[in-house]
Amino acid sequence: MSKYDFEIPEDLSSLGSAAAHHIMATLTRELGKAPDGGGCTAFYSPAEWLARGEKYGRGAELIVVHDGGDQASFFSYDYENYGNIDKMNETLEELGLYAEQCTCWYTAIYMI
Repeated sequence: MSKYDFEIPEDLSSLGSAAAHHIMATLTRELGKAPDGGGCTAFYSPAEWLARGEKYGRGAELIVVHDGGDQASFFSYDYENYGNIDKMNETLEELGLYAEQCTCWYTAIYMI
């Protein structure tokens, strides 16, 4: 894993930061190891996402990029691993959040 793959942005809201920490804990527990993001930055703050000019995911607490990393099967329905998606959804629901897949390579995390 690149040391930067899962760096948590400093400018997240407290809820966005909690989401990132809970996602990391779930990935580590379910994978039995530290996750590998495949060299891509996994977490973006709303401000970073807006600056990129991305069309979807605006207004989210956190953006999760999952372009082939270990996190992909926990967010992307293209992987058809519904058990992993359910585990991640349960983790997020505990915080009053939900995941909405925006494209095949990123997901927005919103308040319920």
